[in-house]
Amino acid sequence: MSTLLICNVQIVNEGLIQEADVFIKDSRIDRIGTDLSHLASDRYIDGLGNYLLPGIIDTQSRLSSSTDSLKSIKIESKAAVAGGITSSMLLPSHGEHLQQPFVDLITQQRKISSFNNFSLYFLGTHNNLEEVPLLDSASFCGVYVDMASSNDSIRVDDHSSLERIFKESPSLVAFHAEDAPSIFESEESYRQIYGDSVPFQLHGSIRSAEACYVAASEAFDIALSTQSRAHMLNVSSLKEVELLSSVRQQTSLISADVCSHYLTFSDVDYADRGSLLKCRPSIKSDIDRAALMQGLLDNDVDSISSGHTPIFLEDKQGQYFDVPSGLPLAQYTFPSILEHYQDQILSLEQIVQKTSHSVADCYGVVDRGYIREGYWADLVLVDLEGSFIARDEDVFSEAGWTIFNGNEFRTSVTTTIVNGCVVFKDGSIVSDERPGASLTFDQRAP
Repeated sequence: MSTLLICNVQIVNEGLIQEADVFIKDSRIDRIGTDLSHLASDRYIDGLGNYLLPGIIDTQSRLSSSTDSLKSIKIESKAAVAGGITSSMLLPSHGEHLQQPFVDLITQQRKISSFNNFSLYFLGTHNNLEEVPLLDSASFCGVYVDMASSNDSIRVDDHSSLERIFKESPSLVAFHAEDAPSIFESEESYRQIYGDSVPFQLHGSIRSAEACYVAASEAFDIALSTQSRAHMLNVSSLKEVELLSSVRQQTSLISADVCSHYLTFSDVDYADRGSLLKCRPSIKSDIDRAALMQGLLDNDVDSISSGHTPIFLEDKQGQYFDVPSGLPLAQYTFPSILEHYQDQILSLEQIVQKTSHSVADCYGVVDRGYIREGYWADLVLVDLEGSFIARDEDVFSEAGWTIFNGNEFRTSVTTTIVNGCVVFKDGSIVSDERPGASLTFDQRAP
């Protein structure tokens, strides 16, 4: 039996902030009280009055496509816990050959060496429609549908296949919504003008708000007609927020998330950051960014995710069509979100709701996402006065760089605890253990 006592912290949980202690036994929260200092424990943390939050449950993160999956989980989970992410839901990496290795990971859980908890999406394609109804909904976080992949074997954008996946999936269907035909048409139009040297400032015009809206509308129409659990990934525009507001008045089965970088950057940042900021869907205008924040405040957008994609810096150097979309974001997702607290836009209670509580509720994550007695001890200690400067050389991800290089953050993650094990503390991975476990789900309809 292992024990850990955390004292002198401000617990942020379920809409309240209260001073309390937390006693952890055998990986779970055993007691929460105002004075537990008399309890004997193997390990002790003096929180020094800092804030204790449930660890982030990240709804979308990818592994490196250049490293085998087991090794990549180990590496990228370091970046995750350094950023306060105690659980990651892993999307299939780029490439059609990676689906089966992902499925195989479910049967190799004892071999997985991860610093944080994990789960996998099942990639729904035209080639495996018959497998969707047989999915183990307790093991997979959901079925992932990509409506805009440039890879024909992955992209699912025809009505009949989408309808079948939504109707037959026993799990939540998480979808990436962009209209592929309009994107391909825009790419070709700009190629006629610029050749391969399309300015990165035009990325938001190529992958436009209208393209997002068209695809999202179709997916929501299908979800409504089939009464399916549907979760929209990567909300990025005002038009999508308005659509969500309308759809959510008709059903409680719809949810959505926004990646943290859509709340931080806008299209004016392409001038300085160019190819580094290329992602899908595109980062759009300041008006869109403001609408996303309002969508969070109005609860039309449920949660905030990282969208972490470990792409090497050298791969981000090149002409428009050669540069892959995506950014390595996990390590600085939480500090960037907490900037909105420092700017008095989001409260700490709202941030916890959007990074932990809502995800646990939407996905049916069992015994995680809250600081409750009996729940797994996935916790993050943050210092609201712990300013620091993000640097490429401090990045744990295999990618080895960050879009925030040189940026100062006003809040730091000081300690990350996964299943009762301290894995990250004061800037370093401190555990020889890799306590990450496979998440389990109860996805019965709310």
